Amino acid sequence: MRYVKSLVLLIGVLTLSSCSTANPQQENKDLFEFAKANCFFWYFKSQGIDTNDIKKITSGIVEMSTYSTNKFQKVAFLVKDYSPKVSSKNNINNELQKCFTLGSDKEFISKLHAISEL
Repeated sequence: MRYVKSLVLLIGVLTLSSCSTANPQQENKDLFEFAKANCFFWYFKSQGIDTNDIKKITSGIVEMSTYSTNKFQKVAFLVKDYSPKVSSKNNINNELQKCFTLGSDKEFISKLHAISEL
């Protein structure tokens, strides 16, 4: 039951996050999609939720991309260290909140673009 619950949560979160307000440039799309999935990985891990499915998603993104694994590693560290400058109205967990602010944070997008240019 917990597996089904976490899978439904994962699908819902990824669907919602794909509707983010900013539209990263097409050449950064793989890195941005990885950043979103990686963000949810860190959130699930912090909540003790099984992360096997999200690992498969992030692995698939890396496998299908033309970017080097080194760039994806840099994105993973960028996401892990990312802290949005927005306060929560309802005391939402910061690890979860940041997953929904990645696409609208110009500073994060700028750093992501810098990684893509390396």
